[in-house]
Amino acid sequence: MIQTTNRSRMVTIAIITGIILVFDLFTIITNIYVAPILEGYGLPDILIYLKTTIFLLLFILVMVWLKQREPKLTKTTFKLLMVVGLLMIAAYFLALYLYKYMLILDTADIIKRRILLGNPDLYLDFSGLNYRTLMNVLTIFGGFNSELILFAETMAFLMCVYSVDKMIEMEEKKHVYDSFMFDVALFPIIFIWVILAFLSINILSSRFDLLGSLEIGLAVAGFTAVAAAVIPSFKIYRNRDNECTQSFFISTYRLILIVSIFSMILYLILFGLNVSFISLGRGTDRKSVV
Repeated sequence: MIQTTNRSRMVTIAIITGIILVFDLFTIITNIYVAPILEGYGLPDILIYLKTTIFLLLFILVMVWLKQREPKLTKTTFKLLMVVGLLMIAAYFLALYLYKYMLILDTADIIKRRILLGNPDLYLDFSGLNYRTLMNVLTIFGGFNSELILFAETMAFLMCVYSVDKMIEMEEKKHVYDSFMFDVALFPIIFIWVILAFLSINILSSRFDLLGSLEIGLAVAGFTAVAAAVIPSFKIYRNRDNECTQSFFISTYRLILIVSIFSMILYLILFGLNVSFISLGRGTDRKSVV
């Protein structure tokens, strides 16, 4: 367990996490009320909610730790959650970069094929469409989710991740648990689950309607939850017949259990959503890929 002597580092992490959370909330407000609205939703518009949720959970976790008289949080679990947050920033950065690239590429294609080589009577319509698209790109460049802001978030949060390694843990007696208590099949099962979860995501479309964005959002959230269980399951697999502390053993299995339940709930909701789509005669994102 992390000792209370690490309070100053935890306060720093809380401040940086809170600042990132505020920027995320401003980004959501900008996307809803300020930015020019294109038809449908892009992948960054969906990922920003997932990113905000992860950092909100991290902020609540740190604040609860600071309020407790005898905090109970292992370094391994805390660092894993922070790594998930760091990877979420990277995923959002990549999605935002590819999204802007596709918007600019589509605009260039419209200018070439629809304006320069197309029907002159449609110049005004296509020019208006290109203007809205480019204004959306300019808003992103100058907004709270610009590359500069995301770079600063990454650097600051990366320092927080490194600071976790310097935290002092309470001394605990190590035990050698029986081999049957370490489920070696857990890691390969979760690894296969991660691959199947990734294949369930439609990454070939750039924009989605409201129901499509809900579907892709559930798929991405489920994949993120399952992927978070890979490292704990590997540690269970690796520590068989080795010494480990009781807190490590209990917290690792508890984390895998929570993540598994959460991801199963998400995929059950996703399954129900796809069934309702089929009953309504609406194709799912899996059909659109075929």
